[in-house]
Amino acid sequence: MTQNSHPGGEDIEEQFKLVRDDVARLARLIRQIGETKSTEARDAALAEANKLLERSQKKLDEGMTRAERTASSVEEYIHDKPVQSTLIALGIGILVGLLARR
Repeated sequence: MTQNSHPGGEDIEEQFKLVRDDVARLARLIRQIGETKSTEARDAALAEANKLLERSQKKLDEGMTRAERTASSVEEYIHDKPVQSTLIALGIGILVGLLARR
């Protein structure tokens, strides 16, 4: 006897079909949830990356400003005290030369 010849056999096949459809629908929903979570995670990661980039850019700008001020100060010092600046540069050159020989 086949399953269809049993009373209720068609009901069992129909129930299996419903279960199979439900499982397929559940799989689609899980995939959609996963994609949503991935999108949310990606968006959160991008937001964090943007924050880090902005903070890095701010620090870089601050560093550039300090470097410009320092360069300006050094130029002023050299302009105001050329003999001392030359002697300091000579001393640094001798020190570097001695260290390079070792």
